[in-house]
Amino acid sequence: MRFLVLAAALVCSFQVWATTSPEALYMPKPVYPEGMSNLRGHARISLNLHNDGSVSDVKVLNATHPAFAEAAINAAKLWRFKPWTPSADMPAIIDANNDMIFAPQNDITIPFQKPVTAVVSQTCRALNDEVAQWRHDQPSRPLSAMRSFALVHAYLVLPVLSGSIEYPASLSATDDFDNVLPEIVRKCRSQPKGRFIDHLPETVRVRL
Repeated sequence: MRFLVLAAALVCSFQVWATTSPEALYMPKPVYPEGMSNLRGHARISLNLHNDGSVSDVKVLNATHPAFAEAAINAAKLWRFKPWTPSADMPAIIDANNDMIFAPQNDITIPFQKPVTAVVSQTCRALNDEVAQWRHDQPSRPLSAMRSFALVHAYLVLPVLSGSIEYPASLSATDDFDNVLPEIVRKCRSQPKGRFIDHLPETVRVRL
């Protein structure tokens, strides 16, 4: 097996002005830059967290290489947090910093990180179109075999092969995902401006 790399160990302890940190719903790891499998590094970013769960103004404060800086920004722009009601402890906009550590590691899921991130970040409108096309072209096949759903399912199982996760834990996440597929389709149909990731179970989101 060729040597793969992982953008490892995000330090998720946000340093914020508020006394309570927002709850993360989706924090995809940065994609390790191509051609840098033998390099370790880090990138420190700043960003604003909004009470609707979105992020903005993602900037690199420092990085050991421009490619790590770019990877960090691209990942952080996709982060989403649980919405909150503004208060004295949790204002509507929170300034935050985060350190991303890049370290070589043997991980079988690396080649799939980018396509899976693209799939779960797509809008419900795009997913609705895919579901409609799938049902038209493959009326006798289950939704679980549709590309977007099959890709996420496979990604949840892959860590078992590399030994980075035990089979029971992987099985639990894949069962949760498969069981919620009809609900995802219903919610996306009624909320086309939403995103696929917003309707995934917590047990699935934490593994993406």
